[in-house]
Amino acid sequence: MFSTSRKIGVLGAGIAAGVVLAATQITINPPFALSDGTSGDKPKIQRAGDGTLVVVYGDNPDGAGVVYDVKANAERLARDVFVKTCKPDATKSCDSQADWSAPVNLSGSALQMSSGVFDWRGTLGEPASYPGDIDKANIKTSGPVMVITWVSKHCPDGDLATAGLQPAVQRGVRYMERDGGRVIPFSCMWVAWSTNNGTSWKPAVQLSTGVRDAIQDASNGGFNSDTRKGQINFSWQEDPVGLKLGEADGPGDGASGANVSMGTDIWYTSATVDLSDNSAVPPVSSNDFVLATPVRLTDNHLRDGIDVTTDTNAVFEGNATEVSPTTIESGDAGASRANIGMLGNQALVAYEETKAAGGASSGKFIRYHSFTFNKPTPIGGDAASNDPKGCVISDPLRNARRVRFLTQSPADAGAGGVQLAVFWKEGLADKGGSSDIVLRRAIGPDATTVSVKPANMQPVVDAACATSVYVEAVGLTSARATNISSRSTVATAADNGLADDTERNNTENALAHRGVLRGRDLWVGYSYTRDLALLDAQMDNYNFWIRQFNVDTGAWSLPSNVTRIADTHINVREPRIFGTPKSNPGTCPSGNPADPLTTDKTQCQNTDVVYLAWGTQENVPLSDPEGGDDLGVYITQSSDAGQSFATPVRYSTAKGSLFQDDESAFEAQIVTRPDGTRFYGVWNQADAISSKTVAEYASGEVAIVADPPAPPTPAPVDEGGGCTAATGQRPIDPALPVLALFALFGLGLRRVRTRSIRGR
Repeated sequence: MFSTSRKIGVLGAGIAAGVVLAATQITINPPFALSDGTSGDKPKIQRAGDGTLVVVYGDNPDGAGVVYDVKANAERLARDVFVKTCKPDATKSCDSQADWSAPVNLSGSALQMSSGVFDWRGTLGEPASYPGDIDKANIKTSGPVMVITWVSKHCPDGDLATAGLQPAVQRGVRYMERDGGRVIPFSCMWVAWSTNNGTSWKPAVQLSTGVRDAIQDASNGGFNSDTRKGQINFSWQEDPVGLKLGEADGPGDGASGANVSMGTDIWYTSATVDLSDNSAVPPVSSNDFVLATPVRLTDNHLRDGIDVTTDTNAVFEGNATEVSPTTIESGDAGASRANIGMLGNQALVAYEETKAAGGASSGKFIRYHSFTFNKPTPIGGDAASNDPKGCVISDPLRNARRVRFLTQSPADAGAGGVQLAVFWKEGLADKGGSSDIVLRRAIGPDATTVSVKPANMQPVVDAACATSVYVEAVGLTSARATNISSRSTVATAADNGLADDTERNNTENALAHRGVLRGRDLWVGYSYTRDLALLDAQMDNYNFWIRQFNVDTGAWSLPSNVTRIADTHINVREPRIFGTPKSNPGTCPSGNPADPLTTDKTQCQNTDVVYLAWGTQENVPLSDPEGGDDLGVYITQSSDAGQSFATPVRYSTAKGSLFQDDESAFEAQIVTRPDGTRFYGVWNQADAISSKTVAEYASGEVAIVADPPAPPTPAPVDEGGGCTAATGQRPIDPALPVLALFALFGLGLRRVRTRSIRGR
């Protein structure tokens, strides 16, 4: 571990040909473990408008019992949801553990138990109650309102519509593949919120009962700082047969919510926020956060009774009796992995859904909903209410999945600007096969009208896109979505690939798509390999590529490889691309740092700054059921709106087994100050020797310094963060080229035990 800051002077790595930056000095302050237990997990970080940093993570409390992690296929200690906060000011930098608040346990469920008795250890133990373990927590910020959601095995209330704690109805599913038939209880959805920038939190509220298995929770919202009012929305999925395992199409064992049973629906609720009376004497808080009743958003539950030839895992009540298959909810399709947004009072939800083809076709559609946030159920004659069918926006003859979107207000987009960018993976192949990243944009006519309906999308979507009938869906004639990733390595100005069919090149693959939408500019990035067969042979790898679209020119840049990892034994994993937050209206009211009314220039948004961070992972054959070891986390920054990026810097001290380090780092989450010169991040860090995992934190600074004298050409060095060499005070470790050479011979000893402590 470093005892002092790492300062690395780097030269710009140009995206646009011929672009050269002044030297960018990136300083990484000493990282430390923010979590206190031995199983810190999936940390997330948010920066409130007043500068408060809020970190949420999973960790085991003292006295936690053992649970079985289906996804990791391993037993571990039960976790709770914890929050810590720190507000940087003149007295503290947040760069030491002492600056941070004591942890607040929001879930308080790990020491509680499931509502029934389940044979959760299979042949390894007797039936018993199951600790109230949680899955990863998710957090979103809307003004001073912060919302944290998670799913838990603690589901005490069996009827949310009736006051008081009602008899539990939690069920469980038996996995015959796991130790002779472990029966794992279903999860239910929970939420906790703060209306004061994370300073204090309201008690957690249960949003589902556990009669179906909940997963893939998300939230979003909007807040008007003038009226002090806003709205928040939530989505999650519920599988009536329980989370399904994977199908051996890639690393891991599934149980993440991607592979679902027929009848799986997306559920939805919303909350109204009114903080306008908080300054009254006495303050009024009854309207601060008012939750609506959760409802199904989609229409996949058509009947009761599952097909026991396909849904083979038995479902059990909490009293250990098997649920009759004839009473379990079912249907012809299943929805999963929803993303949710809010623009004005419009709720946006997009997800992937199996095609309900009756065996005629495999794969999934991408469906999209836009409706007034408090009208999630259809209202006859009210076009502002939700249509539960959803609009098919993907190519119905392709397999589409992992939809994401970016939004901005009409005022930020401007007339003719992009208010919504929705993008996903698409191709003919089923899971694990070749695909491209494709995109549609919703365009607003002016700077005031929210325009995020399918009719606003470009390329154009068929007006009849909202149908649940398979033969109608496959007959839709929507224009082909813009292909962002096709032929990334060979695209030219004359042949840019944007109009390509996804099968133009069916050996390449793109995934892990991310983006930034800001004003007239849209950046879309993705991890890309030019050939899956070469990837499998470690003759190619995944790097992160970026394309930029400008509304005023109407043009896309050519694809550019930003990470540029030359060692094909290393892949980019879990990339993050993010811009700066809006200016603080109290200290930078006009957004202009030169304005006399500005009292703190660091709180003025610099819209030219874009950050990119990513993890690295050992590249192993696609047939490896465990996947490659995680390595380290890297970061870079652009100060010229993505025209060029600085040479990557290792953010984590951990480097991973490929570099003979027992510690690895992965899944970073990072935020930045409005001026873009200071950033704050968290990530998972695992120790292969102790099997301990922690939520690690570190901040950093970026400064543009004068061009240095031209140095001698250095020997190329590749640590996995990028292919160019550092040129500053602390160069890349000199042993790394030798270690990378060793990697070419496939040293088996490097495959240490990180896999056993990392959920996938």
